[in-house]
Amino acid sequence: MEAQLAPLSSSAPAASLPSLLPTAAALRTYGVRYLVRGGVTMMAAGGQYTLEHVGFAAPWLTWLVLMPLMGMGLGIYGRRLQRQGTMATTPADATMRLLQKSFLLILLVAMVSACFIGWELAHPPMLALYGLTTVLAGRVLRFRPLQAGGVVCGLAGVAAAGVPAHPQLLLIAGAMLAGYVVPGYLLWSRHRA
Repeated sequence: MEAQLAPLSSSAPAASLPSLLPTAAALRTYGVRYLVRGGVTMMAAGGQYTLEHVGFAAPWLTWLVLMPLMGMGLGIYGRRLQRQGTMATTPADATMRLLQKSFLLILLVAMVSACFIGWELAHPPMLALYGLTTVLAGRVLRFRPLQAGGVVCGLAGVAAAGVPAHPQLLLIAGAMLAGYVVPGYLLWSRHRA
């Protein structure tokens, strides 16, 4: 059973507003998740680019190895937080969980569509949608570096539409650095215990 929130009005006390926002511990957790997701994706894209350059027969293996490892690592991290009772339950946290699930949905749609249209056509909308969800997450968390990173991801998606698949990997790596790694680190470091 979910608790219903009373609508905010001008007569609502200002003291009730902070309870709607994520706690410092939750912000630190989001920072870690963005840092890890961005870092691993950046390594996978850079690894595939490098392996293609040296003529490796299956350069896509970087994704096949790193993405499941990242998922397992973040899953273990989330379970640990759950057991410790440090998972927050504010409306902003519920919205962030929804946005994180949308991250997985975007990834699945991109993988399925790439089977039919190829990665060259799948990367641009995927990056643009990552950018959109990142801007939304930045708005929910009221964290401007994450919003700016989302704009960079979206612009990388637009730029990726004009280049072949191989250089798109560099755009993905750059977008992850600007859109996930740097904001994730800033979010984590500003809310360290």
